[in-house]
Amino acid sequence: MTILDKSTNDSTEGSVHNSADEKNLRRCGFVAVIGETNAGKSTLVNKMVGQKVSIVSRKMQTTLDRILGIALYGNSQIILLDTPGFLRENSVESLSKTTWDAFRESDDVLFVVDVCKKNFDASRKLLQKIDVAKKVSLVMNKVDLIHKPELLGISQMFSQVRNFENIFMVSALTGSGVEDSLKYLSSAMSVGEWIYPEDTITDSSFEKYVSEITREHIYHRLHQEIPYKCVVKTENYQQQSDGSVKIVQNIYVKNNAHKIIFLGRQGSKIKAIGEAARRELSTLLGKNVHLFLHVLISTRCDTWTH
Repeated sequence: MTILDKSTNDSTEGSVHNSADEKNLRRCGFVAVIGETNAGKSTLVNKMVGQKVSIVSRKMQTTLDRILGIALYGNSQIILLDTPGFLRENSVESLSKTTWDAFRESDDVLFVVDVCKKNFDASRKLLQKIDVAKKVSLVMNKVDLIHKPELLGISQMFSQVRNFENIFMVSALTGSGVEDSLKYLSSAMSVGEWIYPEDTITDSSFEKYVSEITREHIYHRLHQEIPYKCVVKTENYQQQSDGSVKIVQNIYVKNNAHKIIFLGRQGSKIKAIGEAARRELSTLLGKNVHLFLHVLISTRCDTWTH
């Protein structure tokens, strides 16, 4: 006959309850998304959040500020810090500072690599700079564009630089593999109340958010013709009596030559930019949008943030 020790039984039962309670507890934490320019960091953050919070463009270095995106998975609020990509030898000091500030705030790090690149030296050097005490997961992005046998060699090469918590193989564009990374981050967040309301997807102001939409379409249209620095500011946002919205934005460029490029022949380019931005804003806001764009010259725009 087996005699159960009541104290042991109570302890075991309590442990089961505690485990179940812990699964139901809310979790929250910061995750820095770091990597070279054009590795797909912004696309990954947008996919994790489920909505666009960060500008995506073929033009390098379009994320000039730290963008905070907020993803929910299960009971966890995952606060993603989409940082400016690291430039090479000519890196801008302020951009690097923004990235490292975000890195210091984070509990976990997603290190994003474009597996289609031919040379990974810059990524390896960047990876070596990260403190060994940080929890880092390798995100191998664009795996749908490369032969699968090559992926093993790339992952082994980076694993020789440091140990990773996880290695995720994803296509940020299609979303393949992204849920695996969310599942891991959800369990890795610390137990604690959420910092932001449930329906919040970014800490950017609404004015900055709609400005970023227009700036993205500028880069899509003019990515080979303009310098990195143009500033879009939303000057006016008005609800109209018919339920539509009137948005007035100023686009600041450095000189008249840049202004001519923006306008295009008989205003064709700025009209095309405005139409594309208006359509996306209408979809995002769920209402008709009347968008008015003005191109202005300011020699100070190089010093402004977005």
